[in-house]
Amino acid sequence: MHIYVHIPFCARKCPYCGFYSVAGKSQVKDYFGALKKEIFEQPVICSAEAEGDIETIYFGGGTPSFVDASYVCDTLSYIREMFSIGEGEFTIEVNPNSFDEEKGRAYIEAGFNRISIGVQSLHDDVLKTLGRLHDSEEALKAIEAAKNAGFNNISCDLITGVPGQTLAGLYEDADKLLEAGAMHISMYSLMIEEGTEFEKRYGSRLDEYVDEDLERQMYHGLREHLAERGVFPYEISNCARSGYESKHNLSYWKGCEYYAFGAGAHGYLNSERFAHPDDIAAYIADPLMRITEEILTEEDKRKERCMLALRTAAGIDKASASECMESIKKNIERGYLEETPDGYRLTRDGLDFANLVFMDFV
Repeated sequence: MHIYVHIPFCARKCPYCGFYSVAGKSQVKDYFGALKKEIFEQPVICSAEAEGDIETIYFGGGTPSFVDASYVCDTLSYIREMFSIGEGEFTIEVNPNSFDEEKGRAYIEAGFNRISIGVQSLHDDVLKTLGRLHDSEEALKAIEAAKNAGFNNISCDLITGVPGQTLAGLYEDADKLLEAGAMHISMYSLMIEEGTEFEKRYGSRLDEYVDEDLERQMYHGLREHLAERGVFPYEISNCARSGYESKHNLSYWKGCEYYAFGAGAHGYLNSERFAHPDDIAAYIADPLMRITEEILTEEDKRKERCMLALRTAAGIDKASASECMESIKKNIERGYLEETPDGYRLTRDGLDFANLVFMDFV
């Protein structure tokens, strides 16, 4: 079992961000009061095969480090009171401009043992284009602060395909992050999300501003560059040193069930995929309200397990492949899947057209 907690507050909304978040702290106290209520009054519900200790907890956002550390640490303590917590992976997301060693020590003391830092780039011109509030120096200082606080499981985000970004600059960023102590790098291709400032700036596509071939070269090139340095791709958007793969991220791709607390949070329990409304005021008024997105049948689950497994480097194992051989054969013929000794996985071309492949499995 797993838990996701959404902290939707930010210093400023990034112009490319499509996740639910709000700028400012005006409702922070009431929001965390509602989180406490949800955690303590949420029935402990899961399917029989998912019973057991909570293995991973992930505090994401928004920017969890933007609010006072006591709010975050108290919330983790409430989860510990309510649930059976095993020896697991407990992650906190931070941004460089709102994180320091003091907060890091508070997080460590509360029980967090993994930190994800929203670096995005170590080139100030790229950071300016992305509308980030930190510069490259602050990003490297945040990694140092995390290490000094006691974190050794450190993840950093990089965004690729940004207007003005170069391949050489991207490789330079990766090398600096590894040298600074990052054990895991999440790499995201910049996308235009509906309703964002970037949509107003660039329209619905980035083709006119970023050459498509260069963007793909950045994606594949960075994966290969990191692998040559012992940081291997284990999922479409994630690379890690051996033993530092994100257990929480992998739980999604394994089809595991997970609780979701907070406005805008999405969860999956007892065959139900659900969400809380993207509305802080509504969440404060009724933190137990949630919207059912779909109820999965056993057939749905089998198909989804195959689709989710394809996001990982391991792919679909042969035991599961029998459930979806028609789709597998179709995509082998298209050149998007290949057979391995243990199963089937995306090819290089398949990574570029992954969404098309996934559609065949659902």
